[in-house]
Amino acid sequence: MECPICQTNLHPNMNNALIGKNQRNVSMFIYYQICPECGEPIVGIKESSKGDIYMNPNNIEGITFLTKDRRKESKK
Repeated sequence: MECPICQTNLHPNMNNALIGKNQRNVSMFIYYQICPECGEPIVGIKESSKGDIYMNPNNIEGITFLTKDRRKESKK
């Protein structure tokens, strides 16, 4: 897995939680961890393929990572 912020290759050590079901009645999970290199959160979302209520948090196949524009903020 690659950190979407610093592009460091790392072994996934994700946590996950069921967040509900979508319109198609498919379970949706949030996946998250802190990058050990840059310290930024890595967050993604994944839907279950079989209506599972538990999914292995380290199986990140099919995950959609959520990213944020990390522009430098000006001091006010």
